[in-house]
Amino acid sequence: IMCASAKYNTRGPALIPRMKTKHRIYYITLFSIVLLGLIATGMFQFWPHSIESSSDWTVEKRKLPADSPIPERGDLSCRMHTCFDVYRCGFNPKNKIKVYIYSLKKYVDEYGTSVSNTISREYNELLTAISDSEFYTDDVNRACLFVPSIDVLNQNALRIKETAQALAQLSRWDRGTNHLLFNMLPGGPPDYNTALDVPRDRALLAGGGFSTWTYRQGYDVSIPVYSPLSGEVDLPERGPGPRRYFILSSQMALHPEYRSELEALQAENGESVLILDKCTNLSDGVPAVRKRCHKNQVFDYPQVLQESTFCVILRGARLGQAVLSDVLQAGCVPVIIADSYILPFSEVLDWKRASVVIPEEKMPEMYSILQSVPQRQIEEMQRQARWFWEAYFRSMKAIALATLQIINDRIYPYAAISYEEWNDPPAVKWSSVSNPLFLPLIPPQSQGFTAIVLTYDRVESLFRVITEVSKVPSLSKLLVVWNNQNKNPPE
Repeated sequence: IMCASAKYNTRGPALIPRMKTKHRIYYITLFSIVLLGLIATGMFQFWPHSIESSSDWTVEKRKLPADSPIPERGDLSCRMHTCFDVYRCGFNPKNKIKVYIYSLKKYVDEYGTSVSNTISREYNELLTAISDSEFYTDDVNRACLFVPSIDVLNQNALRIKETAQALAQLSRWDRGTNHLLFNMLPGGPPDYNTALDVPRDRALLAGGGFSTWTYRQGYDVSIPVYSPLSGEVDLPERGPGPRRYFILSSQMALHPEYRSELEALQAENGESVLILDKCTNLSDGVPAVRKRCHKNQVFDYPQVLQESTFCVILRGARLGQAVLSDVLQAGCVPVIIADSYILPFSEVLDWKRASVVIPEEKMPEMYSILQSVPQRQIEEMQRQARWFWEAYFRSMKAIALATLQIINDRIYPYAAISYEEWNDPPAVKWSSVSNPLFLPLIPPQSQGFTAIVLTYDRVESLFRVITEVSKVPSLSKLLVVWNNQNKNPPE
C-alpha cells in the first residue's frame, strides 16, 4: 500500500497543473463570452439614449424631390388651445409630458447634395439631455411632444426650403402640431428676422431672439443664446458688493450710434465706465474671443465682467445675444437696452430681480438711472443673476429641460412649478411641508393673497375690478381667467 501510495503521489503533482490549466482556459473562455454578451446587451439597451453624430453609413438617407411639400409659414395666431393637441398627452399620473425624438436621417436633394450638415455639438447635447430626462419616451404612440433630429439652431447653416421639406417628411408632422423646434440664431442678412425663417406651420418654437412682433405668448418659448464660453471658462462665484467699474460694455461690432453713446457716457463719468472692443494687436495663437481691449490695454474675457457692477447688453444684428449668458455667469447685473426683446424664459423668470431694462431712447440717462438703485438691491440682483445662469443658462441641458418644464406646466397647470420655485435660489426657497397640520394658521404678511377674476367679454368692468383690487396693500398676484375662446383678451 505504501508503494502504491508513493507511486500515486509521484504522479499527482504532474497531473494537477495540467488539469488546472484546462479549467483556467475553460473559465476564461466562459467569462469572455458572458462579458461580451453583457456589453452587447448594454449597448442595445442604452443605444437609443445616446444621440451621436453618425457617419454616413449608419444614417438612413432620405431623398427630397424638388416638388416635395413645404409647410405653411409659422401661424402667428397659434395658441395652446388652438394649435396644440392636448389630448395626445392623455392622463399621466406623474404629470409629465412624454417627448419623442425622431431618429437621425440624412436628407439630400434630388442631386444628392446634403440639405444640412451633421448635427452640431450643441444640438447633440440638447437631444441627449432630453433622451436622458424623465420626459423622454421611445414609443411614438405615447408621445405628447415631438422633437426632430434636424438641427435648426443656427439659421446661417440651413437651406431654408429644403429644411422645411425635410420637416414635412416627418412621420407625425401633421402640420407641425405638437412639434418643438429649437433655434438660437434666427434670421439672416440683411433683415435678420427675430424668428426662424423656415416655414413650420403650427410647430412650437423655442427661439433665442424673439421680439414682441414674432413671439406667440403662451405658445412659443423664449430661450437664451447659448454661450460656448460657459463650458470652457470656469468663473468662480464672486460675492456681491462694490466692484472696480460701475458700468462695463464688452460687446464687439456695435452699431456706431450705440458706440458713440457709450463713449459720451465714458467721457462724462471717467474711469467708472469701461468700454471694451475687439483687440487688433494680439499675437498669433491668442484666441481673440477670449480677449477684449480698451486702447492699448488687454483684458481677459469673460473674467473682466466680474470687475463691474453693471454690464450693458445692447441689440446687435440679432436681438438675442450670447453675452447675456456671460454677464450672468460673472454675477454682473445686466442692463438690457434692446426695445421689444423678449427675455429668455420670461414666462416664468422675474427679470426685475436680476436685471435693469432701459428703453433705447433713455440710453443717455443710463448712468443716473443706475445710480438710483440702492446698494442692497444691487447685491441681491448680483446673487440672482448668478443663480439664473447656474439654473437655466449654463448648459444646453439646462436650456432644454427648462423649456420642456415650461411646456409641461402649461399642460398640467395644477401641478405647475410655482413662482418661488422658478425664481428663488435654493437657500431662500419657502420650506414645503406636505402635511397641512404643520402649516401656519395665518399666512405670512409678505406673501399676500392671490385675487382671481373671472371674465368673458366685459372689458370695462374688468379694468374697474383690477384697478380697485390692485389698491389692496396685501395683494400678491392677480389672475384673470379669460373665458372667451373666440376672442383674444385685451393686451
